[in-house]
Amino acid sequence: MERRFACTQCGACCNRPPELELGEAAAYADTFVLRLMLRIYSLPRALGDDVSDLPREEASAEYYESKRLLSQFAATSWPAKVRRAGRVIEYVQYLSLSVLPLDLGSGACPALSDNRCSIYERRPLSCRSVPLHYSRPAAAAARDLDAFVATSGFACATGLDEPVIIADGAITDSATLAARADAAMQAEQDRAWKAALVKAMKLGQFGLPSPKEVEAQASRGALTVSMLPAWRAADGAGLFAAQPLLEAQSGLIERTLDGAGLPLDTVSTLAAMLQEYRPANRRV
Repeated sequence: MERRFACTQCGACCNRPPELELGEAAAYADTFVLRLMLRIYSLPRALGDDVSDLPREEASAEYYESKRLLSQFAATSWPAKVRRAGRVIEYVQYLSLSVLPLDLGSGACPALSDNRCSIYERRPLSCRSVPLHYSRPAAAAARDLDAFVATSGFACATGLDEPVIIADGAITDSATLAARADAAMQAEQDRAWKAALVKAMKLGQFGLPSPKEVEAQASRGALTVSMLPAWRAADGAGLFAAQPLLEAQSGLIERTLDGAGLPLDTVSTLAAMLQEYRPANRRV
């Protein structure tokens, strides 16, 4: 079955900042106040232990593609066991390290201006792959698209006059396929940085949480910290010079704090981040 889709530029899906891959962060250091996001994804080690109401063939396709994508984008992984219905199920825990711009409380992406993207020509990969995020299995694309266009307030066009983007269970839209390929390439380029971060986490360096601390937080959602430790870990591993990025971030934080109408909790977060960055600007 085919799916058709076209963006109507309603701006409704730009209701929060976009998640970035690590390697994208430098390009937005003067655009978004950046936070390192640490998150755990879990997948049963065996397909037979995967809980799914889908037909066997569909469940199998989604499971194996999810496994491939998690291995591709995760920083590291480790085994875990969970007791369910009286038996122990073996899982694999995948540690995801990405970048999440700080939500300034406006109900919209900070790059949205007059209901238009002010950075459209250089928008992040997650934005380029809307409505079919590159980290999601293509086998689930039709179901993902159905859920996306049904979101309250979204004005997506899905009529018979719109382009086909999914046909016979496969993504056919060239822009979406290009974004997915670029994301895979970015993940490969980020491996050294992710390895440096995992090493720093295990050694307790730069104030980063340990993998086990992130795992303990998993049931409550993702954990975010300042990007400063990530910049420092990259600099320490000789991957790139972090100083220009620290200066760009601290300058943006100062300008953001000077703005009006920020929620008190956002002001508190920004002020704490600025205190972190000021000494770092003198020396990484």
